[in-house]
Amino acid sequence: MTEPGVPAPPDADTAPDGHDRAGTPAEDGPLAGMTVAVTGAMTGILEKLSRNGMNELVERTGGRSSSGVSGKTTLVVAGEGAGSERARAERLGIRLATPDEFAALVAGLLD
Repeated sequence: MTEPGVPAPPDADTAPDGHDRAGTPAEDGPLAGMTVAVTGAMTGILEKLSRNGMNELVERTGGRSSSGVSGKTTLVVAGEGAGSERARAERLGIRLATPDEFAALVAGLLD
C-alpha cells in the first residue's frame, strides 16, 4: 500500500519513463487492441522464436496473445502446418498473416 501523496512504484515491466522494457509503449504498438493467435511452425526470421517467445512478442507490441482462434481473434499468424486453426480463421473471416508478413509488422521490435 502506498501512502497518500506518494506515487506508486513503477510496474516491474515498465521503465521509469512509462515505456515497456522493450522501449515502446505497448498501448501504441503495432498490434494495439488486437487479439493474436499463432499457429503452425514459424519460418524465416521468426523461426528461432518458441511459441512463448511469439506470445511475448505479441504482448510487447501491444497485442493480446490467444491460444486459439475464436470470434474475438483479430489476427492469426499462420506458419507451416497451421491446419485447423488456419481453417477456422478462414471460416470466420479473420485476417491471416504469414510469418514474414508478421515479422514486417513488428520489425522494430525484433532482435
